[in-house]
Amino acid sequence: MKEIPNWVTAIIDDYDPSTPSLTADRLRALWLQFEPKSVAGIKAEQRAQQETAGTPVPVLRAIGKTIGKRARKQVADYFPLARTLWETYGREGRAIALIFLGPMELAAPKAVIELLLELCPTCVTWEDADRLAMDALEPIVRKEPALWLDRIAPWLSHESKWVRRAGVTAIGRLPMKHPEYTAQCLALAERLLLDSETDVKKATSFAIRLCARGDVDLVCKFLARHVPPADPAATWVLCDAIRSMAKKLLPRFVSLLPRYQAWAQDPDLSARDRRSVESAVKTLSRT
Repeated sequence: MKEIPNWVTAIIDDYDPSTPSLTADRLRALWLQFEPKSVAGIKAEQRAQQETAGTPVPVLRAIGKTIGKRARKQVADYFPLARTLWETYGREGRAIALIFLGPMELAAPKAVIELLLELCPTCVTWEDADRLAMDALEPIVRKEPALWLDRIAPWLSHESKWVRRAGVTAIGRLPMKHPEYTAQCLALAERLLLDSETDVKKATSFAIRLCARGDVDLVCKFLARHVPPADPAATWVLCDAIRSMAKKLLPRFVSLLPRYQAWAQDPDLSARDRRSVESAVKTLSRT
């Protein structure tokens, strides 16, 4: 691992923006040298849509960070490499591209965010979308939230589920660094409570739970306001937010138990929704 920066530097020393595939080929040969890890968390049908070698994330991160040190100083020159890795080199290529797009974004945020919005609808897996959110989109949102939080809010209404997922993931993670933005981030996540896409539902629950790390009381009030929901489409998210909440924070949500218990008695709940509500009740009851 410690030799990776030297190996990558040697590769990018020869990089020519007019022939990015030559550099991408050499990078691929490098990441394939490492023993793969399990990618069982990604569905087989999704793995079939793009090369998935299973190269460990720390390896990909070391490669991407090394490229990023150069790319942030030559942003325009590294767009061709980022596009090539994303479009042709599968899971590993996409991860590396996103990692070095993060430093590039800090240097040229408008241009990089435009590229990310172009790439995001072509995500194949949840991992693509989440890495785009955390490695490439999040750096500028964390650095200048007053400027960029509202600018990425339109991602939440995009026609692509992957753009909505990436947007709410980046927004939900902001309060961990800037707790003063918890209320604003919750209000943005609220827009997706009725989203029907499973990949978006999971990201919305994740965002709500991360907001609790910024201000747990605001999240408790948020859930209290929505339980029970006016629209059953929100059921899974409101239940998963409790069921998957960080254990150390769960005691702060025990006051919601009567609300979830009363909700569980609703005769109009579908069998599936009832299981979701009962799982939340069970989680709160044993806290």
